[in-house]
Amino acid sequence: MMMGQDIEFNQVYNKIQELLKNGKNNISVLEEKVDVELQMEYFRISKRLYKDLDKEAVLVDKDDLLDKDVSIERKKELLSSLAKIDNPEAFRIIEAYKKNPDEELVQWSKLAYQESKMVLETSLLGEAPIFISTGLGGKGSKLRYFIVLVANEGVVLKDWQVELVKKELDFAFTKDDGVVEDVETHSDLLMITALLPIEKNIKNTLSMVVKECNELGNFLMDSFIVTNVKNLELDEIRNMVALSKSKNNKEDMVGGDNNELKDIL
Repeated sequence: MMMGQDIEFNQVYNKIQELLKNGKNNISVLEEKVDVELQMEYFRISKRLYKDLDKEAVLVDKDDLLDKDVSIERKKELLSSLAKIDNPEAFRIIEAYKKNPDEELVQWSKLAYQESKMVLETSLLGEAPIFISTGLGGKGSKLRYFIVLVANEGVVLKDWQVELVKKELDFAFTKDDGVVEDVETHSDLLMITALLPIEKNIKNTLSMVVKECNELGNFLMDSFIVTNVKNLELDEIRNMVALSKSKNNKEDMVGGDNNELKDIL
């Protein structure tokens, strides 16, 4: 992403900080990994159905979810409609279906379950929670990120360098109440999956890791890749790195002095 998109991230991040400072701590994070394009489709359909929602009719048709002759499109609409009903019965219907859904509706049922849960909470607490959803999901109040740290030109990472990065990652994320879930090494780069609280700035955490590692040998690029949309394939990563290098480092991938962020929602 270029600077304009980084500004968009900063605006979202600053808005979250503002809400937290004002005592708006009722934030709900979608924990499941759900494709972003499918999420967009869900919310489009959800918005359309809300206008003419007939709660009683939807509950009457609930058994259609278990009917093999009912189309997947019809079941999508039924799940999205049930999710908007502030009634424990509707929530239980979705919860039961989510445990054994049609194969095509595994992710759709996860979104309906999350929405139904939020609707019930709003009804009981009298205040709508803030809902944050990303492709990689999260856990509790933490978001999941896919991160790539890249070695400097011509550097093949040695065992001690990899171990150093892992230790610095664990230290930095633990310090920020985060969790490093997985680290995968590929000669000149490390692919990392980690959780970090929504109120923490992922760029600052990673920049500190790179800085500390480079105190002992300057072997990592100052820029890095981070996304919460999806896990990137190795070929995608190598293409990004090659593109960055072809521009003679005039534009960072992510991080560095420009504080840019790659693919964050």
